[in-house]
Amino acid sequence: MTDAKAPLTTEQLAALAELDTPTIANALEELDIRPRTEGFLRPEIRCISPVAKTVVGYAVTGLISARHRSPKALGRSDYWDAIASIPAPRMVVLHDVDYPDTIGSYWGEVQGNTALGLGCVGAVTDGGVRDLREAEEMGFPFWAKEVLVSHGYVHALEFNVPIGIGGVLVRPGDLIAADIHGAIEVPIDAVPKLPDAARLLVKRESIVIKAAQAANASPETLGAAWDEASKIGSEQSY
Repeated sequence: MTDAKAPLTTEQLAALAELDTPTIANALEELDIRPRTEGFLRPEIRCISPVAKTVVGYAVTGLISARHRSPKALGRSDYWDAIASIPAPRMVVLHDVDYPDTIGSYWGEVQGNTALGLGCVGAVTDGGVRDLREAEEMGFPFWAKEVLVSHGYVHALEFNVPIGIGGVLVRPGDLIAADIHGAIEVPIDAVPKLPDAARLLVKRESIVIKAAQAANASPETLGAAWDEASKIGSEQSY
């Protein structure tokens, strides 16, 4: 399997992975490239697996269903080829067309191992997941709407098409960052700018935090700290 060419360097991805998703969201606000209410998956898509840091990957997208058998179900090789067509590292992002009444899990021990072996770093779905202990042991994290017991008649309908998931439009190859807070789509062009934007945020916030933790904290000292912080970077968020 030959990986498609990645738009970002290994170093750029590693730098992004050092930021948690709230910091990424805040840094994107600093760049003012999209509304502050867009780009992050809604809270129903939650972290199911223990994760210690941010996981970053290019989206392998797909549509799945589990309620009925289907003569239009795609084969396993279609899935493998879809993965191979997206640059590594890869994040599998699946919309369950049975949503919101999802009934069968696409994800479990076998699919997790398969995806992991093909260079995927995790899975995001508005459906369900299972085999949580095995997924944790293999180091393949899930972000999902729910945990399910059965796989039902689960099958894939399409791969690498634009999908709507958690209130966000995700296209094949989009960059997804996910951690204990949830998942966010990160504009690829913004990635090189995010570490500097995050450092600016830390600098500004540290001024207010220091004032809040001081023994003489008062409305006056906090107001002065906010005034000082507002001189660094863009306008304060709150």
